[in-house]
Amino acid sequence: MPRLRPLLAGILLVLLACLGTGAAALATPAAAVKEPAVAAAAFTDSVGVNLRPGDAPAGWALAARLEAAGIRHVRGPAATDPGDPALAGLRALAGADLQLDLVAGPGADPEAVAEVAASLGTAVGALEAPAGEAATPLRRAVRAHPRLPGVAVLGSGDGADYQTVRLELGGRCPGCAGDELGSGDGAVQVTEVDLGAGVPAAVAARYLPRLLLANAGRAVRTYVAGQGAGDTGPGLLDAAGSPTPAYASVANLLALLDDRQRQVDPDPLGFRLTGSVDGVGHRLLQKADGHFWLALWVERPGWDPATGRELAVRPQPVTVTLDDPVAGARSFVPELGTGVQDSFADPPGPARLDAVDLELSDRVVLLELLPLGAGGSAPDATAPPTVAAQATATTQPPVVKGSSQPAPPTTRPAGDAARAAAAAKPTAALDPASRSPLAFTGSTALSMLGASMLLLLVGAAALFASRRRYHHRH
Repeated sequence: MPRLRPLLAGILLVLLACLGTGAAALATPAAAVKEPAVAAAAFTDSVGVNLRPGDAPAGWALAARLEAAGIRHVRGPAATDPGDPALAGLRALAGADLQLDLVAGPGADPEAVAEVAASLGTAVGALEAPAGEAATPLRRAVRAHPRLPGVAVLGSGDGADYQTVRLELGGRCPGCAGDELGSGDGAVQVTEVDLGAGVPAAVAARYLPRLLLANAGRAVRTYVAGQGAGDTGPGLLDAAGSPTPAYASVANLLALLDDRQRQVDPDPLGFRLTGSVDGVGHRLLQKADGHFWLALWVERPGWDPATGRELAVRPQPVTVTLDDPVAGARSFVPELGTGVQDSFADPPGPARLDAVDLELSDRVVLLELLPLGAGGSAPDATAPPTVAAQATATTQPPVVKGSSQPAPPTTRPAGDAARAAAAAKPTAALDPASRSPLAFTGSTALSMLGASMLLLLVGAAALFASRRRYHHRH
């Protein structure tokens, strides 16, 4: 037996070491994983609206509303006849530097659609095949037309550059409906959003910003309803063309995240959310100045379509913990305006701000993180933007030099291609290499405990064998 004491002592030490390491691993929280951000300019460029502009005065009035809201993309019906009265409204939108996605009607001649679209100049960014019809004939017509270079073709199935998706929420909250965007590979455009009949205007003002943020990085563009109808729910404008509460929420969101169309290859950010995080949604964005903007909200229904009653969403305390400290932070609530709701400064002394406590509800909260400047100093905080004043509508269309034919501008904004590419860029998968090699997880601890038990069994077997040999000799 004396010969077995060293063996037993070694087994006991290994077992204690394994148990101690496993307990420490279970008690140590997992390290935060760096999450890739979406460029703020790509997000603002991903927002579009469905409209039927009508005549020229109506088109200019709508263009003024959209300019004030920061929306640069319009989806509407395509004309097939140069004498179509609706073409005047489309020319007005094009003259206001808005980008157009024109939808061909059922059975429309693809060549006629392409020819009339070409008369609108470079304002046409995409042509869309009729629902339920193949996109290949329209694609051939677009590619064969010399004045439609670079125009994308939207539709379903083969022949489409981007697949179209219609979101029908049926009164449910955006996160309560099924995921129809698939893998989010950047080849999808949400062409219609149907909130559902009876959704109150105040609830739409919370649903639409959450939907747009959730689609960021997963769909190239999301077109929401312009003038909503009773069966599709509220839009950005009412039947008279006046702004709705949803218009104000979306306009404030775009104003806060406006990056003046400056593109940036966004950085990842290491952070984690703790506290009451059940149902909490988020989207990380970054501007060209390096400031991260973290959008947070509670994805719960604010309206019950079965009873037609609005539902109150209880606030949830959530802490945002950062891997790297920042100089400060500011929070904004787009539904309430563009002013600062709360400011968070770094604590006194050498420590810097690395955690922010928030109270979240079904309203979107934007948390701006102010990075440390050179030498650890705080940078100058960006002034909160304000929504642009409504432009004065005019009925004077642009005129091509040397002709009385109204036409849109002949140059496309240089940043459009880059913005579309950035919006189409899929959200990268979380990098496993970003996890610290010393950060043990619960599965690691269980594996080590299992190994220690196996070692214990081996030692017991050795002890039993030694005792048998001892008794055999004596």
